[in-house]
Amino acid sequence: MDKSIFEKALNKGALCERLTREEAYSLAESITPDRLHRLGNAALSNRQKRFGREATYVFNIQINPSNICGSGCTFCNYAASKTAPHAYVMEESEILEKVERLRPTEAHIVGGLNQIWSYRRSLGLIASLRSNFPDLHIKAYTAVEIDYFARTGKLSESDVLDQLKEAGMDAMPGGGAEIFSERLYRLHWKGKTSPKNWVRIHQLAHSKKIPTNATMLFGFGDTWEERIEHMLILRQAQDDSGGFSCFIPLPFQPGTGRFIEQGPTPLETLSVLAISRLVLDNIPHLKSYWPMTGLETGAAGLSWGADDMDGTISEEKIAHLAGAATPIGLARTKMMETISMAGFTPVERDGMFGEKENIAQGDFE
Repeated sequence: MDKSIFEKALNKGALCERLTREEAYSLAESITPDRLHRLGNAALSNRQKRFGREATYVFNIQINPSNICGSGCTFCNYAASKTAPHAYVMEESEILEKVERLRPTEAHIVGGLNQIWSYRRSLGLIASLRSNFPDLHIKAYTAVEIDYFARTGKLSESDVLDQLKEAGMDAMPGGGAEIFSERLYRLHWKGKTSPKNWVRIHQLAHSKKIPTNATMLFGFGDTWEERIEHMLILRQAQDDSGGFSCFIPLPFQPGTGRFIEQGPTPLETLSVLAISRLVLDNIPHLKSYWPMTGLETGAAGLSWGADDMDGTISEEKIAHLAGAATPIGLARTKMMETISMAGFTPVERDGMFGEKENIAQGDFE
């Protein structure tokens, strides 16, 4: 590819201007050490124009009601059969007690595809959380779960989203997107909703004024071409419906006995963050998700385009069951210290990426 195209892409990206498809692809062409350094510089310039030196985090918890799941994804160490040693099911009382004890700003709720936590039970959980914690930001259920709820509940996806929103759901997480590749979909997760359906369900949520996140799983046999195409599909979807709040690249955690023994290197993760920042000009926030990148790489990601480090995340299970060597949760003070040491100003936010004015008194150990 013409070197001048890469130069033009860097210059436009640094100024927060839209890249053409050819320019986007040029960013991932032959990532030499020099090009990697320049990608980082351009992404940093872009994020500083958008956010200055501020970097946000949220006081949040992750709630996974059960890990029993029948989707059969080949890359997942989290899912379990009913008889698996690591299978578990949480009760409503346990979830409510946890929220009462920690008093987080945000609850992130994702579970497995099972009928123990059926649609009606899951809907009831949202209503109970909203009733008991009126100010809690509830970010719940992936597009994969919305599809499953509709099929098993004999409802339309539109009805499911309407009912969840009425019960108190504020936003949807971005999980389940994996990577928008039909090749990899057929190989690794054909038991759950397809990439096209994932995009469609998120756009349906946007039409109902439900904001959502978007993710991309990388480093499990995907190519740079597939990664760039994933970003471009998201960019077009955002042009059409405008409801994506944040993009979160997720480096694959291989765990043990999987088809790939090692996930992406820190430098590869940083390059994905940088290119994401330059290509996704219309998705406002870019998250460096420390439970899967590692804390040090997560902090470094703030200099490679990211403006958010997610949050304190008590008892994150999905990455840790795959062998992630990160802390289970971070206290506010540690999160603030980490962001400060990376050279940025820590700002606690609410669930909608607005600055949080009243800091809660609770904290994680």
